[in-house]
Amino acid sequence: MQQSAPRRRLRDKQLRERRVHPRYSDDEFALVQKAAGLSRMQPGGYVAECALAAARADDPTAAVADYRAMVKALMAANRQLGGIGNNLNQLTWHLNKDGAWPHPDTVQRLLDRVEASIAEVDTAVAQITEGR
Repeated sequence: MQQSAPRRRLRDKQLRERRVHPRYSDDEFALVQKAAGLSRMQPGGYVAECALAAARADDPTAAVADYRAMVKALMAANRQLGGIGNNLNQLTWHLNKDGAWPHPDTVQRLLDRVEASIAEVDTAVAQITEGR
C-alpha cells in the first residue's frame, strides 16, 4: 500500500504530517456523516475541526464530560440494580423457606433503592436518547 504524501492546505504554510485514524461503528459513522453534511464539510474535516475545537478549549475534558458522566451513571445504576436483584433473590429465598417477612423497614429501604435506581436509569436513558 502506497503511503500518501503529506497535504498542505491552502491557508497553511507547513505540511501536516501527523495523522490520527479514528474508527467508527456504522451507526457512529452515520452520525458523523450527518453532522458533517449539516455543517457543509467532509467527514474527515469535520472530525478534525471538532477534535481541534475541543483540544483548544479552556477545559478540553468538557467536550466529553457529559458523555462520561452518563456512562458512569449507567454503570452505577447497573451495579445498584444488580445489588437489588441479589437482595430480591435473598428475600424470595427467605419467604419460600420460612414464610416470614423481614422487618417492614428493610422492605421499605429495598423499595426505595429500586425507585432511586430506576430514576437514575431513566435520567441517563433520556440524556442518551436526546442526542447526548
